[in-house]
Amino acid sequence: MIRIWISLLALSFAGPLSAQEAADDGVSADMILAIKGLQLLDQRLNAIGYRLVDANAPYCDQKIARTGLLLNDVAQYADQATARFALGFEGSIGITAVAPHSPAETAKLSPGDTLFAINALPVDDIAIDDPELSNEQPVYRRVAAINQLLEDTLAEDNIQLTISHGGISRIVPVGRVMTCPGRFQIRVSADRSASADGKMVSVSSGLAEYFLNDDEFAAVVAHELAHNLLKHREQLDAKNVNRGFFGQFGKSAGEIKAAEIEADRLSIWLMANAGYDPQAAVRFWTRYGEEHGKGIFSASTHYRWKKRVKLFEEEMAKMAATKAVEGKYPPPLLAKTD
Repeated sequence: MIRIWISLLALSFAGPLSAQEAADDGVSADMILAIKGLQLLDQRLNAIGYRLVDANAPYCDQKIARTGLLLNDVAQYADQATARFALGFEGSIGITAVAPHSPAETAKLSPGDTLFAINALPVDDIAIDDPELSNEQPVYRRVAAINQLLEDTLAEDNIQLTISHGGISRIVPVGRVMTCPGRFQIRVSADRSASADGKMVSVSSGLAEYFLNDDEFAAVVAHELAHNLLKHREQLDAKNVNRGFFGQFGKSAGEIKAAEIEADRLSIWLMANAGYDPQAAVRFWTRYGEEHGKGIFSASTHYRWKKRVKLFEEEMAKMAATKAVEGKYPPPLLAKTD
């Protein structure tokens, strides 16, 4: 049923981004349900991603300041008036999700809040012509610029956000936590895939719906996050590895497979430190493998599912033999900095 809703929802976007709700005269109940379902996926991914980067912060050599907020821009929708009505936003930028146990939750921010200003700077005045945003699609540049400003401002100190909800405006002090770097998004698509681009972890809505629980969800997110934390994209680029069709053969295939093995190994530690059950990786890939064969990518660059499951089990045995430090296990593939 949700897959039908996704197809309906995709028609309402100006570009492929994550979910919200939609409702107004002329908008069907199916569209409302579709956007509600996708918003829940956004909220789940935001919570899982935040938990992974927060729990593993002591082992990351680089850190960023974050609040646990996930923002959305109505400009990403073809029908902005409907999107604004559905989201409950009074302006163009608002809160889609608030991660549990985050500074944003402590500040009592909530989905549906509209963001008007950051430290008194109106969000509509934030420049979007930064060259670093040139790779973003135009409809995403404003929210990307706001996220970058939040990150840069938080690096110096806590912030004050001008928020409105139900017509009531207030200035909210919001604290910060230093976490591993990482951003997360749901990509609206019926396919089952996940990817990492060096900064962002993307999970298709089709795959997100396939998970039986958050532990399985975390297994895939941790794998993609591991790629980013280990800087695999940078390393492969430095070696001129072909990640296209010809990357399935020869030296390129070997380099990619080595990166995939490292990401699988690290993912188990990231999950355990964040309180997720590492056995979920075994359960997920066994179920997925039995249904689909090799796994998400049917290429020579990835282990077949049975070998992948064996790798997870080996890594869990290694972790069990490791002495925990304050309840966490220092991942061998990450340098401990704190």
